[in-house]
Amino acid sequence: LTLQRRSGFFRIALQQGVSLVPIYSFGENDLYPQAVTNTPGTYIRRIQEYWLKKIGYATPYFCGSGAFCMPAIPGNPIPRRHPIVTVIGDPIECPKIEHPTEADIEKLKVRYINELNNIFTQFADEYAPDRKSPLRIIK
Repeated sequence: LTLQRRSGFFRIALQQGVSLVPIYSFGENDLYPQAVTNTPGTYIRRIQEYWLKKIGYATPYFCGSGAFCMPAIPGNPIPRRHPIVTVIGDPIECPKIEHPTEADIEKLKVRYINELNNIFTQFADEYAPDRKSPLRIIK
């Protein structure tokens, strides 16, 4: 989950004095499996790393829903059938600060990330028992 370098919605929440509600959806990563193995050094992985450096986004080579006798069709934008469970946390009250400082924003961001981690930790065994890694908050 990319949150460390994102400050916009934290700043807006503080400027408007509105609550932020932490939400995590289990199962989203299973909607589009990778079409091919993209281990380090493979052609697909090199292309993805190139675009990640150029535009900050790794272009996935995914399979969507299948049709007829095919289990999945590469590049199909329609997701495969898989349950998604969304867990909604308690609202985080934000004081109204017309010009929030970086410290104000960072304090709210830390609290929001902690709440997301709490949601993930509390419900991951129930809704994502086959997960391959814990929740990671990246830049």
